Amino acid sequence: MKCTLISYTGIGHSDPMYAAKLLAFTKNTRMNLTPDGINDFMKKPNEEILSELSYMATSIPSSWEFVDVIFSVNDISRATAQQMTRTRTASYAMQSQRVTNMHDVTWDKRGFPLDPMMEQAIDNYSSLVEIGESLEDARNILPVGVHCNLLCKYNLRSFVELVRARDSLRVQGEYHDIVLAMKGAVLEVWPWAAVFFVRKQAIAIRLLEEVAVEIGKLQGEQGAMYKGISGKLAKAADLLK
Repeated sequence: MKCTLISYTGIGHSDPMYAAKLLAFTKNTRMNLTPDGINDFMKKPNEEILSELSYMATSIPSSWEFVDVIFSVNDISRATAQQMTRTRTASYAMQSQRVTNMHDVTWDKRGFPLDPMMEQAIDNYSSLVEIGESLEDARNILPVGVHCNLLCKYNLRSFVELVRARDSLRVQGEYHDIVLAMKGAVLEVWPWAAVFFVRKQAIAIRLLEEVAVEIGKLQGEQGAMYKGISGKLAKAADLLK
């Protein structure tokens, strides 16, 4: 399996923070729509943009949809590709078995007894093609474990939701590995995007604890928080952990 980030919002732009500033602008647009507002955001210092993004990560996610990432995923099983394309909020282009001769298709070799069976199925496929069977019909006997290639396009919102949903031990191994590779590739070009992948529970815990500490200070409390409003907030935070 190979996963490559082949395009993303801001690729080739002179400002590596272009996509981040575009995101911040889209959030601001809901409150103050001006046609030249994007230019103002492009001039803002990075620290201000990062502060805007931290707030956006805990706010309405509709603004996250204005930046995109496109991946080329190669040599994955057809079964995994079918799982990936069930995500409705993305765009895909999958290698076609209907017009491509798959006689030399590969798969993840796992040893006996699977490999001989895979080889036999592909040999049977090739025999059908050689005697004149159409590729469209011959493909019906190919195992779902054979490799294919896939292009995937997500906006940031759908991609974050994908990563959160697939960060589980219950997710099929190949799919899990692909999503992790995708996330790593995105963070390599958009390090500022890390704040969007923080789980909501972790953000809620942090906010509860911050408020608990502030209330504790106002009430003159010191040390561990067991009583009063600050104590209840601290307990609520612990229950979320």
